[in-house]
Amino acid sequence: MSSLRGRLLAFSALWTAVALALAWLFISALLQDFMEGRFSAELHSVSDAVMARAEWRGALSVTPPGDTRFEEPLSGWYWQVSDGRQVLAKSGSLWTSDLGPDGRLFGPDGAALFRQQRAFTAPGAGTPLTVTVALPQSVMTAEERRILHPLAAALAILGAVLVAASILSVTIGLRALDRMRHGLDAVRAGRAEQLALPRTRELRPLVEDLNHLIAENHSIILRARTHVGNLAHALKTPLAALANAGAEPELVARMDRILRWHLKRARTAAQKRSLGQVTPVRPVLDDLLAVLCRDIGDRGLTLTTTFPDLSFAGEREDLEEMLGNILENAVKWAAGSIRVSGQRQGDGFALTVQDDGPGIAQDHLDTVLARGARLDEGVNGSGLGLSIVSDLVHLYDGRLILSNAPKGGLKATLLLPLA
Repeated sequence: MSSLRGRLLAFSALWTAVALALAWLFISALLQDFMEGRFSAELHSVSDAVMARAEWRGALSVTPPGDTRFEEPLSGWYWQVSDGRQVLAKSGSLWTSDLGPDGRLFGPDGAALFRQQRAFTAPGAGTPLTVTVALPQSVMTAEERRILHPLAAALAILGAVLVAASILSVTIGLRALDRMRHGLDAVRAGRAEQLALPRTRELRPLVEDLNHLIAENHSIILRARTHVGNLAHALKTPLAALANAGAEPELVARMDRILRWHLKRARTAAQKRSLGQVTPVRPVLDDLLAVLCRDIGDRGLTLTTTFPDLSFAGEREDLEEMLGNILENAVKWAAGSIRVSGQRQGDGFALTVQDDGPGIAQDHLDTVLARGARLDEGVNGSGLGLSIVSDLVHLYDGRLILSNAPKGGLKATLLLPLA
């Protein structure tokens, strides 16, 4: 069983059943001993009366006790006195029968008896006598059932109450874990930066460790970006020196492009997805369009945006990287218009950038969509840097879909997680 709740409930129900079964055996044994003691005391009082009323006058004479049950024929309530060889006196209930000289026979009707035997000597008798007093075993059984049946019902009700209490206690006990899960969802969605410390003492070390991991995750990302930024600044000066020294411009530009591409790849490879980040999409789009507005104006392009209020569950820099590459390509290759749109799709959202340019040949689309593929050269010379976009989209469990629009041009769609 994989469910912790199920395991706890099953374990609790099992041990509740075992405890109730043991209680039933113990209590029923005590009740049976009590019942036997009570009926033994009743038979003992009858035998006392028989012995007190027994006299020897050439023959044994016994005045019957006043209990009418011992006078009703075949009632199952019997007494008799014997000397081991013969029955000398008996109750009227035995009628024409007896329990045998040793008092061990069944009743006249063949019913099982609960009996008690005591030895005594009657006044005037010269031999020891034995008095046997018996009652029907069925009377004891019926009396035991009358008590044990309510006991079984009470234990069953107690078991149901204990199981219900176990369900309630397990449910309440696991609420702390449910709160932890909701807290992690809040961190992932960006509504919180860390988990709140629970009141449950046993869970505090776990939550503290999780908060430490979240903080370490942020720290790793910051260190990776710092190192990449330092490397980029360190290499800009040598490249500028090469350009000033008269190096071939096209070669320097190519080196700069390759350098920037590998720096982006290094940042993506070093990065681990940061928890708890929320980035509104519209401000990022506005900033990117502000940078590209001059190129859009110079080329006389028409820009249309259709955008609801969306938030990306991730880093702003990553969204800028993905959306910026696609927008740059659209601005470069559009013939007259660019359309940018966004819409919700389940737990995520879609960002679509569509231009009316030449598009990409159909036989090249499969190459473009392959993870890690580069379009720096070759396919319409776009230099999209789609390898970086593909890696970043994959990092967020999203998708990059490229297709040719029905009226011409490239249609690029980013499927990303919604915050």
